[in-house]
Amino acid sequence: MATQDVKYQHKKMTTTELQLSRNGQKCVTGDVTFTANDKVAYIVVNADATFSNLTDQADNNILTESALGGVTLSTGMIISAKNGGLMKRVNVSSGSVLAIFG
Repeated sequence: MATQDVKYQHKKMTTTELQLSRNGQKCVTGDVTFTANDKVAYIVVNADATFSNLTDQADNNILTESALGGVTLSTGMIISAKNGGLMKRVNVSSGSVLAIFG
């Protein structure tokens, strides 16, 4: 009887997958203010969402910087602050998002 070598392929996890699996997340459906110690690296849209306010820890308006004011963001979209900044205020006026801890 012949034998056959079976090779298993291991998929490397992406940075995003590692962050999701190791640092946690919080579902946001309203208005939440995070501290710098929370280290919210980015937002993932869980259900189509619009925002009333979205700022980074330096109080920069991410909606203005990214031309997202009044825009409905689709499920799965990822939003981050410029230059590796961390999120501060997340005010979801419709839908829900996940705040991903970095």
